[in-house]
Amino acid sequence: MEATTNKMRYRDKDEAFKFFLISRATRSIALVFVTLSLPLYMLYLHYQILDIGIIYFAIIAVNALFSMLLGALGDRVGYKNALIIGETLPLVGLTLLASYTNITTVVIAAALSGVAGVAGGIRGTFSPGSTALIVSNWKNEKRRVDKLAKTIYVGSASAILGGLMLYLKGAALGAFGEINSFRILFGVSAFLILISLISLFFVVEVRRPKKTTIVMKIGSLKYSFRVIASNVLNGFGIGIALPLLPIFFVLKYGVNTGEIGAIYTISYAATALAAYFAIGRIHSKKFSALLTASYTRVLQGLMLLLLAFSPFFALASVLFVIRSFVAGFGSPSRSAVNMRGINDQDYGTASSVMGLANRLSQTSSGLSGYLMELSLSSPALIGGAMQMVSGFIYLRLLSPKKRIRKNAISLPAPASNRREKP
Repeated sequence: MEATTNKMRYRDKDEAFKFFLISRATRSIALVFVTLSLPLYMLYLHYQILDIGIIYFAIIAVNALFSMLLGALGDRVGYKNALIIGETLPLVGLTLLASYTNITTVVIAAALSGVAGVAGGIRGTFSPGSTALIVSNWKNEKRRVDKLAKTIYVGSASAILGGLMLYLKGAALGAFGEINSFRILFGVSAFLILISLISLFFVVEVRRPKKTTIVMKIGSLKYSFRVIASNVLNGFGIGIALPLLPIFFVLKYGVNTGEIGAIYTISYAATALAAYFAIGRIHSKKFSALLTASYTRVLQGLMLLLLAFSPFFALASVLFVIRSFVAGFGSPSRSAVNMRGINDQDYGTASSVMGLANRLSQTSSGLSGYLMELSLSSPALIGGAMQMVSGFIYLRLLSPKKRIRKNAISLPAPASNRREKP
């Protein structure tokens, strides 16, 4: 009877996973569009690049605090409930963004929406509690990577529509004007978040041990510090290089919002394709989640370095698309490796602490505006170098430690004591 019940629960969580994917799809469309368009929107509202960087600093800091609180809450009330609570914040934020244009409301709305950050293909795919829910529901690491890869595939494929929305915004300029066309699509994004919120109510979460610690178990805490130490440099580099990249494209190459929307759309397709390939690669005997996570991060940094030196928008676009492909292939493995040494009571708190460190390091976007005023290419150059180094640090810190006991070395027995083989 118990075996039948467990089998039913297993089937239910697999069947209900489609609702989680629907949520990630609609969330990705909305947040990718808003994340991609927000710096351009503020530029059209006549804010200086340096001011936009400072605003991003404040938004990312507030967003990091929300993520920390929601992740820790998930360990106590359930990751599904944390996701539902968390999804109401962008719903309110995007509604405000569609309704008002004054800077105070824009900053508050962006902070609630969690839209400040990297407008990559994985943007919007994960939110506080999502990784913890997958890791909690599926204990086998390959199953975890499989579910994470499918989530990234669906999220990044949906992000294509987010990029197309920016292209549509460019096509609608004549009818509504610059500012109003942004606001109309912010309203569409709010509706998509509402669909995401409703879908989460149908997600199934398996029972797990009741949390017995205030924060985390010692083992989980130690492993979390190793992940954080390996991720801080990467987050700092991303914060410098990527949030204001659309502005970099506009100012260096003279392209318009439609062209930026097109290149980001192609990059999202590349991320989705890479996640699809990652699903098949998981089942290979030679597959290593740690090596995949590390070396793909190094390659992402290399592509940013090359992009910084690109004299043409076409070449910069190709390098950006390649980087997006590499990111989509490595991200599922990285998410799984990050949770390897975490106790099942601490998935939410651990993932939120890791996310907090990563987001706080991305407040370097405030520095990005200053660097861009000195040299347009310097943020991509510095950020790419940092991400490359962080990939090697990630491999070093998260490789399993080989423990050798002093007395555990076996020496060959003396010749007199050896038994001769017949």
